[in-house]
Amino acid sequence: MSMLGKYITEQRTEKNLSMRKLADLAHISHTEIHRLETGERKHPSPLTLKSIANALSINFDEIMQAAGYTDNFLPVSVASVCLPGIEDLDEKELDEVKDFIDFLRSKKKSKIKPKGSEL
Repeated sequence: MSMLGKYITEQRTEKNLSMRKLADLAHISHTEIHRLETGERKHPSPLTLKSIANALSINFDEIMQAAGYTDNFLPVSVASVCLPGIEDLDEKELDEVKDFIDFLRSKKKSKIKPKGSEL
């Protein structure tokens, strides 16, 4: 079981919810909940995690941390303001956006030269 799977299972059982009930509350399939809890689903989208967090009344940042997202990943609520239309993207497209942001950050870092390295 993954860290995320364990976290969701603990939160769900604390609230005496079945997988099906959580799925209904989160508006996702019960098979998706099962895959997340067993670790079969490795990289759920932030939108899926947001739905689960809302259904469980838990902190979105905590579930994002359990899923292994970095601290510099913008929560969807912030990202949708900064990047209009992001809420319509699927998981693969969101991954591409994150990869592009990471690429831009690494490109920016490579431009910063240590003092004394100028020619």
